[in-house]
Amino acid sequence: MKRATIFFITMLFVLVFAHSAKAALQDKGEGLIYDDDLGITWMQYANYADGTMTWDEAVDWVDGLVFQGYDDWRLPDTDTSCSGKDCTGSDMGHLFYMEGITSDSPGLFTDVKPNIYWSAIEDNLNESWRFNFKYGTQGTSDKSQKRYVWAVRYGESTPPVVPEPISSILFITGVLYSKLN
Repeated sequence: MKRATIFFITMLFVLVFAHSAKAALQDKGEGLIYDDDLGITWMQYANYADGTMTWDEAVDWVDGLVFQGYDDWRLPDTDTSCSGKDCTGSDMGHLFYMEGITSDSPGLFTDVKPNIYWSAIEDNLNESWRFNFKYGTQGTSDKSQKRYVWAVRYGESTPPVVPEPISSILFITGVLYSKLN
């Protein structure tokens, strides 16, 4: 009896805490991953731009991007007070260090390159911030360098819902079809 009581209390404890735990990264479907820690949605495909581009090209590309009905995509933010490793204050640093997303361990994401991705933040007229998903390093690069681009947007995003036919219309259509045949 004592074992059964201990087992029951342990299972209840596990269920209560397992239910209250919330994953930081949530697959919203159709290529959208929501990060509830940062309140942003990432594109699941980390190489949707299909290659590298200069910083100016990256800004233009993401400004013109429309994906799953959203047209407010941007480059990830960066905490400019940190360079090198362990920079968790940036969007990409958070993914790398807090969520464990790397090019070798992409988690819910696809095609995370073992290379450098542009950030939205300029350092000066000639340089912008960037992040490396192989080594977890953050710093600046000359804007003319070609880097990868990963789009992100503020807020939680869900894919568009395809409207379903109203069941009464289906019923009427079925009745009419059966009477004609």
